[in-house]
Amino acid sequence: MVFGSAPALLATLLAAGHSAEAGQVCRPTPDCFDGRCLGTPVEFLPVDLQLDSWTGLSYVRSNTSVRAHSLVQKDFGIFLHGPKLRPKQRKPGHYAPPLYVSGSLVDKIWRIDDIQTAPAGAVAASMKFVSWASAPSTMWFVPPARDGGPERFLVAEGNPFFLNPGNHTSEMWAGGVDLVDEEKCTTLFPVSALDRFAGKVVNTVECHASGYCFFSVWKFYDDSLPSNDDCLYWCQTSSPDDPTTCTQSGILTDESGKQICHVSGTGAVHGFMLGKTDVNNSNSFDMLLLYTGKGTFDTGESHMEMLKIVVSNDGAPKTVSRRAWGTDLTNKSIQVGHDVGCDHAWTDDDGKYIWVGSFREKNDGVHMMDYDTGKLVHSIHGISSVIPNSKYTYVSGIDGTGSWGKPGSVLAVATCQKYGTQLTGGESAMLLINISQGVTAAPAHVTTELIV
Repeated sequence: MVFGSAPALLATLLAAGHSAEAGQVCRPTPDCFDGRCLGTPVEFLPVDLQLDSWTGLSYVRSNTSVRAHSLVQKDFGIFLHGPKLRPKQRKPGHYAPPLYVSGSLVDKIWRIDDIQTAPAGAVAASMKFVSWASAPSTMWFVPPARDGGPERFLVAEGNPFFLNPGNHTSEMWAGGVDLVDEEKCTTLFPVSALDRFAGKVVNTVECHASGYCFFSVWKFYDDSLPSNDDCLYWCQTSSPDDPTTCTQSGILTDESGKQICHVSGTGAVHGFMLGKTDVNNSNSFDMLLLYTGKGTFDTGESHMEMLKIVVSNDGAPKTVSRRAWGTDLTNKSIQVGHDVGCDHAWTDDDGKYIWVGSFREKNDGVHMMDYDTGKLVHSIHGISSVIPNSKYTYVSGIDGTGSWGKPGSVLAVATCQKYGTQLTGGESAMLLINISQGVTAAPAHVTTELIV
């Protein structure tokens, strides 16, 4: 269809915007959305990963491994993103709480629950297909729409190639943010009819208790191809507990009033994480930005910044301060000419450490960093080897529960395999990494080895 030859039809479509009518990919599964279906039995197999301590100048390789469990499923495809644990739903004695994860290439979202230890060191679970979505990435959960109903979630969706074949459709949409409940999907973002019709490639969604949500628009080829609309957006929702619309929205600005968008040679905000809320001001909170540029797996651009944000009831959020953060990881842990590839982050339950994922080959892994200073403490490596084939496997999402050294603490880490290979097969893995062991940051027996 050539829209230019039918302006009246185009105007009608633009006025209607993107909606949740038939033919759209996003749609909850009626039998499993509440998680009460039987699901498919699956098994996470044990794997040992390497713990490497940071001295301030280099890594030292310890004689200590970290136990993890890896789940590989054909239905995952090669792109997993957005793992999200539900700690309050954890049952006594279970290895980990229920977990949600997105299959970006297959347009699916799963819930993995009843996660329990099994014979031979494995971890058994039940996997349930809960929703279709258009190239889903990260999720943010909100309360049920009714008493006794299932949790709902906002899902960030983004496909720079537009065609989404999931749910037996051929939807043409770049993406956005949908609120998914047990009956339907409701699009919050983009807001304008024109932008909603075409969509925007949204990577990350997180919300604050004040009712403000934030969305990063980021394409994997940022700073390799034109990416001028890759920006960090804000949305004042209709209600923190029922975010069905954006009553106001815009692009977040820095402390000087400049829009936080793609910059040539720097990239744009890939992932971000809302941090601690000020104990003296519930409308003031930290926000960690993870910038990434170039769709490559060695060179590129990465840096992180910690912002202080203040919101009000009647206007745009204000950035009151901004500082560099995490330079041990981005500047020192790799040699000049290479890059780490900042991905996503999670703050532990104690608020003492932030775990950051990175995806480029010279330092692919997850990294424990001091919340206040940004200093690197140690890194968990070896994730790139969990799938024994010739394709490069990399970290593509992180969440967690608990904190380092405390019983029951687990990281949930999603992986992808190098894009461009999907037509020749490939797999991705969902990992549960046990961080409950009380390993010190500098083991007694180490081999002095710079790992770059």
